[in-house]
Amino acid sequence: MLSSSRRHRGSGAADPGGAGPPGDGSILSDATQELRRAIEAGATRTTLSAGEVLFTQGEAGDSFYVIDRGRVEISAHSHDGRKLALDILGEDDIFGEIALFGGDRTATATALTDCALRRIRRGEVMATLRRRPELALDFIDVLCDRLRVLSRKLEERSFLPVPVRVASRLLYLDAKLGGASGAVAVSQADLADFVGATREAIAKTLAVWRSRNWVTLSRGSIRIVDRAALERVWTMHEG
Repeated sequence: MLSSSRRHRGSGAADPGGAGPPGDGSILSDATQELRRAIEAGATRTTLSAGEVLFTQGEAGDSFYVIDRGRVEISAHSHDGRKLALDILGEDDIFGEIALFGGDRTATATALTDCALRRIRRGEVMATLRRRPELALDFIDVLCDRLRVLSRKLEERSFLPVPVRVASRLLYLDAKLGGASGAVAVSQADLADFVGATREAIAKTLAVWRSRNWVTLSRGSIRIVDRAALERVWTMHEG
């Protein structure tokens, strides 16, 4: 459970090693304990099977979700059918929160594994804020934090060199999903989607890193051998 005191905002949460890219966060990941407990009080439980689509981009949304078990992919699709993988979420992550403000879903959520979720409806959140108006300021605070995260993501995709983006995403996925071996279950095609680069650019970057023994490659996964080297790639754009 989150501490009742707020964490520092604006920089994002650092990865477990104390270096590397900031975490992506979610609209309630930095909420006070009181706000999160009040909102989650009205949650209902649901399950998904691997491969099942929870909601699709463009459909009406009235709730968001907390993952208790499993992994969920968040993706967007262009008008010509091209898919852009935005994130892979795991235990305790929150998604679909834009539905709290009405309108259509901006992305598609698909279960990568069997999942257990909690669903929180927009009506429950609004009722909570009406009963506890003092929590509305907390809610605005975490919304602003979410906007800062999205702005940082856009900046990363638009301006950073491909190797820096790849290092950032691998370190992020390793911190969230990687095992003790350092293997991250992501294909090169999906990694290209994540960082907004071509498949060829990803293959070239990983080939160089493999020759330096920074990573090893296998079908559907990438194992980080030299984490410090990837952290140096990530931090070089700051210096």
